[in-house]
Amino acid sequence: MKVLVVEDNPKLQKLLSHLLEKEGFQLVNAAGGAEALTAYAAHKPDIICLDVVMEDMSGISVCKQIREADAGVTILLITSKSRQVDIEEGLAAGANDYVIKPFDLADMTGRMRDIAKTRIARDDAPLYARSFDFGDLKVFPGQLRAERAGATIDLNFRDVKLLNLLSENKGKPVSASELVRFCWSATPGAAEDQTVQWYMGQLRKKVEVNPEAPDLIKSADNGAFRHG
Repeated sequence: MKVLVVEDNPKLQKLLSHLLEKEGFQLVNAAGGAEALTAYAAHKPDIICLDVVMEDMSGISVCKQIREADAGVTILLITSKSRQVDIEEGLAAGANDYVIKPFDLADMTGRMRDIAKTRIARDDAPLYARSFDFGDLKVFPGQLRAERAGATIDLNFRDVKLLNLLSENKGKPVSASELVRFCWSATPGAAEDQTVQWYMGQLRKKVEVNPEAPDLIKSADNGAFRHG
């Protein structure tokens, strides 16, 4: 799912982009209002995280222009203005929701997952209903979750891509380079094998009963992984 991050504060833009890339979203960045309109036209994102106070153009104005052209895109305003009148102005301009700065990273992650699941349920019912078995787990990729014995495990887009790839290659080792190719949007670099190892460790913590003795995601030779 593609997200346009519009933020003229470089540090906050980098923080948001890193957070969402880690979740497995496809990222497009814009550093101001005019750049946001150009990026929207070029990339047609599913979700826009839109700063309200920017030097060249108000986020409210950007929101109005995009909403007039697109009724389906989800617009999340990110604002330091917490007065009710400011919030109502943003919603009246066509925003779907808003986040008040400073925001908690875990709350932002949860908000973006909820938005993504709502979009999938609205726009891709077959994906939302789809599931596959992964050992003793039932994985629902369109709902960003898995179930084990009635208990829910929250997942992100990267998690479900990794699980799906391993499931499709059950019993076969999947190399780190293949995992990078399927699950990372950036071109693999020299450190990507270490990144894969780190992410697979994080995924094991989510889905394994005992991450130290994994049953579902096993290590193979040369840094590869396999399921089953």
